[in-house]
Amino acid sequence: MTWLDDLLQAHRELESPYLFWKWAGLTSIAAVVQDKVYLDKFRYQLYPSIYAMFCADSGLKKGPPVALARKLVSKAIGDKSIIGGRSSIQGILKFMGTSESQPGGKIFSPSNIFICWSELTSAIVSDPVATDILTDLYDRHYNTEQWRSLLKMETFAIKAPTVTMLTATNDAHINGFLASKDLKGGFLARTFIIYESKRQTINSLMFPPEDNFDIDKSVCYLKELSKLSGPFEMSLQDRFFFKDWYENFTHDRDIQEVKDSTGTLNRFDDSILKVAMLISLAHAPELVITRSALEEAIITCEKLVGNARRTSMQKGENAFAEQKSIFITELINRDGNMITRQMLNKKYYLLASAEEWDLIARQLEIAGIIRIETMSNTVIFVMPEKVAGEWKKHLEGKLR
Repeated sequence: MTWLDDLLQAHRELESPYLFWKWAGLTSIAAVVQDKVYLDKFRYQLYPSIYAMFCADSGLKKGPPVALARKLVSKAIGDKSIIGGRSSIQGILKFMGTSESQPGGKIFSPSNIFICWSELTSAIVSDPVATDILTDLYDRHYNTEQWRSLLKMETFAIKAPTVTMLTATNDAHINGFLASKDLKGGFLARTFIIYESKRQTINSLMFPPEDNFDIDKSVCYLKELSKLSGPFEMSLQDRFFFKDWYENFTHDRDIQEVKDSTGTLNRFDDSILKVAMLISLAHAPELVITRSALEEAIITCEKLVGNARRTSMQKGENAFAEQKSIFITELINRDGNMITRQMLNKKYYLLASAEEWDLIARQLEIAGIIRIETMSNTVIFVMPEKVAGEWKKHLEGKLR
């Protein structure tokens, strides 16, 4: 069992969703290793710092995983670099740019920070440039020297700023917090949005859980990780594996003419590699990205692609308008005007998740545009011939 497996096993009896515990563990690792480890991409160095945001209804226990991450990091490397409580973005910048003398003549410069907020909107003071600055600070591979802040009242420089962030919120708050510029300007593309709607289990905690979490053992492992420094290694075979995956992924995007206003897919390869580094560190305190870590990172990140789209749609965009158009166009251009559920998902997995395509299909069925049939356990989406003819006339000259 890996360090992350132990963490998940120890919290399987608690109500907080599984993925919240998993991403709390991954961000804890990122906050501990800071910018001391990296993957050399030959034109820049990619660091494992990440932004993760839990999104769920109030009362779905988002707070415990966030609190655990903060406790783990605090015990592993101290709490001087942890940003909690209520803060302004300008206050955070000033903190990062202020050096502090320590006993023995050492200078502490908190340019590596871990932002850990259990409720995003109540933790950060409202500021229209907050997400713009967080967007810029995310790109540690571009901020290799000094990041300067020139304010009217004061000036300070931050040496090689590195930020890992774990926050939580709900639909109502995220809708009010994120402006359109955040959706299309890069902040959303840089943030892993983890949506959950169901608790992991039901537990009143009237009795102690059967699985005991040995926090000291967990912290001891993180301390070992904090001692690592230098570049990650990747075998030649694994580099070819990722190269092939990336080329196929990009080819599929080009063929499907995927439109992604958030920019999430444009930086998807780096996002996966960041997560692969963290998963590898969860497996062993060694700077080696393994094939299993790469495969797990791809699966983990692919499952979150639709969450950025969902967040964007909550800002008033016509939900699934593009996907509905593609669905209808696909059917009227196919022989027999039908397609299996499996084939639709395989062809357009970048445009929507399987659950989202099912929702779209049900909406089209209710509208009388398609029928959903089952044949030998295979789900088939069928457009009646009359309906297909009407749509062809309606879309004449607009088909792909």
